[in-house]
Amino acid sequence: MKRSISSQQYSGLVAIAAKGHFCLPEGGVRCLIDSERELLIDALLQELLEVGLGSDDEPNRRGLDIEELIDFVGPAAEQPDVSKGKVI
Repeated sequence: MKRSISSQQYSGLVAIAAKGHFCLPEGGVRCLIDSERELLIDALLQELLEVGLGSDDEPNRRGLDIEELIDFVGPAAEQPDVSKGKVI
C-alpha cells in the first residue's frame, strides 16, 4: 500500500523536522534510512507532546494531524529499505 499526504501536510512535516534540526532528503521520507526515520519520528513525537495534546491528554486537532504524519512516516519495517538497495 502506497501512502501519500497532501502538500499542506508535507509542509507541516518539513517544518516539524526543521524545528527538530532534521532536514528531509530531496527524495522525501521514502529515502530515509532507519536511523533517520527514528529521528524524524522523535521530532514528531516531541511536537505532539508540546502542542498536540489537550488538557485531558487527548489529541487536539493539531495532535491528530501530527499522528497522521507519524503514521505516514511509519515504522521502518513498512518502508523500502534504501540502505540495502532493495524494497521489502
